[in-house]
Amino acid sequence: MGLGSALKRIIGKRETRSSTIDDTYLGSGLWSNPSIAGVRVDQQTAMTATTVMACVTILAEDFAKLTPNIFHKDPKTGARKPATEHDLYVLLYQPNDFQNGFEFRETMMANLVLHGNAYAVKIRDGRGRVLKLIPVNANWVALREAPDGNLFYRVTPTGLHMMAELKGEPFFIPAEDMLHIRGMSMNGLLGSSRMMMAKEAIALSLAYEQQASRWMNNQASLSGVLQTDQKLSEPAAKRLAQDWRDLKTGLQNAGKIAVLEQGLKFQPLSMNAEQAQFIASRQFQVAEVARAFRVPLHMMGDLTRSTDNNISQQAQEYINLTLSGYVSRWREKLDVSFDLRAQDLFVDFDLSQLIRGDVTTRYANYARGITGGFLTMNEARIDDGRDPMPGGDELLKPLNMDAPGSHSTGAKAEGGGRPSNTDAGKGPTAQ
Repeated sequence: MGLGSALKRIIGKRETRSSTIDDTYLGSGLWSNPSIAGVRVDQQTAMTATTVMACVTILAEDFAKLTPNIFHKDPKTGARKPATEHDLYVLLYQPNDFQNGFEFRETMMANLVLHGNAYAVKIRDGRGRVLKLIPVNANWVALREAPDGNLFYRVTPTGLHMMAELKGEPFFIPAEDMLHIRGMSMNGLLGSSRMMMAKEAIALSLAYEQQASRWMNNQASLSGVLQTDQKLSEPAAKRLAQDWRDLKTGLQNAGKIAVLEQGLKFQPLSMNAEQAQFIASRQFQVAEVARAFRVPLHMMGDLTRSTDNNISQQAQEYINLTLSGYVSRWREKLDVSFDLRAQDLFVDFDLSQLIRGDVTTRYANYARGITGGFLTMNEARIDDGRDPMPGGDELLKPLNMDAPGSHSTGAKAEGGGRPSNTDAGKGPTAQ
């Protein structure tokens, strides 16, 4: 750790005139505002909405599946090789003592998707090397601006474990000691919280859920009525109602025939327009919330607009248009935060993990790579989880892709094209 970092830590401990950025709209913060529907939307309540939970879970798990790699890039040839000796290589797979790489990325992505900000404190040793990355809930973090423009993070951890992990950190943590991945930002300092921007849509979804639960709890809907022209005594009416429930309730009574007395007739009640509109509104809210998180509807279990022909294309669009943006945010933030470019290093995430389930597409891509001359058979076998085979490290070269002057093309090295008549009958290129 350099002198500048040490001074910033001292300043961070003594700073008393710093200002807190208002993150009511920009970030997530510790507070929430009631929606017009009367439902409060915060981290806890939003995740009880099934569509929000599904969107956050899908994005967090899908990104966590991507294998991170750090490479050294030759500035002259562009060739790359794994930089296994770099500290970040280890951190990407084991960021701390209580999480593996998958769990760390999942936690960070859940915060990024929901709050628009993901934070991890860099725990350094005496020489300034990063030993751990400790993820902290976005609700615990406040961004502070010092009078000189420097940025600091105030972390208020909850729980004895997190307090122990951060016990050596200053009251205000300097920006260089915090891995802060931002979502779309209005001021460049804090990411905008999708949860807050889509607050009304999420609140309406929660309100519909609560209304349906109360409706079921109060048993506001009748399956049908028993009608008769005769007058029934109160005990007789109760007995008939109980007999009907006993006959029609339970799987053991499925298919049984009811024998009615006293001229009784069963009249089923159909769904009225108000009930049908309520169900349609709940379905619309699924699309509304999913749209805010940019998750395709077929991944929410809504296949009304999906077919066997377009669902693969929709899955590819999800990778290209939604997930790739998060990959770029991570890649570039790690580059800047760990000063990788100055060391001719870069981080990459293996997106092929998301198409491994599609065997047809994966094998077709292997075939194209091998016959196209840019993928060896062993590279394909290793990627497919198989052992390499002898002789499988050679790149195949299509005959019609040989350089001018080769035997396969029959072209002259100089000038190209077909051989002239004067060359006819000379050597293996004769026509």
